[in-house]
Amino acid sequence: MLPFRSGRAGISSAASVFLVLTLLTCAVIAAEKKNPKPSAKGGSPMPTTTPPKKQRPKAEEGVKDVPLATGHDAKGLVLPDFDLLGRMRGKLEAGVTKRLDEENIEFEGVKFTTFFPETQTPDLQIITKTSSLNLKSQVFKSTQRTVVKRADFEIVGDTMEFEMISRQGTLAGNVKMVVHGKARTPRDEHE
Repeated sequence: MLPFRSGRAGISSAASVFLVLTLLTCAVIAAEKKNPKPSAKGGSPMPTTTPPKKQRPKAEEGVKDVPLATGHDAKGLVLPDFDLLGRMRGKLEAGVTKRLDEENIEFEGVKFTTFFPETQTPDLQIITKTSSLNLKSQVFKSTQRTVVKRADFEIVGDTMEFEMISRQGTLAGNVKMVVHGKARTPRDEHE
């Protein structure tokens, strides 16, 4: 039986996934445009150009140097993620961490927090029971129920994939989103 008589539940789920991806992309673009870099020679800023999309992580970017031998477990591991300027972009905290091989790490009880590089204040929080990280591709995946929180919204989905370098991710399967904001009253609509 359909969850709604009209059968439009699938359309609203797809629309919410699209809305989430659009919001995350807009936040990344706004953060990049907010702080233009001044030129090294003069006091005038350089003309801003759109940086090319990062296809693969560079050796200096992303989570690296994980202090864990293959096949061993660690409890309470915290992995910071720094950009090329040394500013913290993210912090991955895991209850139990297991290195599967040289490229793959498995986590249990994960909380991954992203930060605004300019202010070092938290932006997003990704919370999941189990997940994995590929160190070569810098892709963080979970096949279990995952929660993504920010000050203005909360999204929950069955599976999650997050690219650590580009800061883009997807949630799929039974996605639900709650947007937090100012409460509107009927009187506010007429003004």
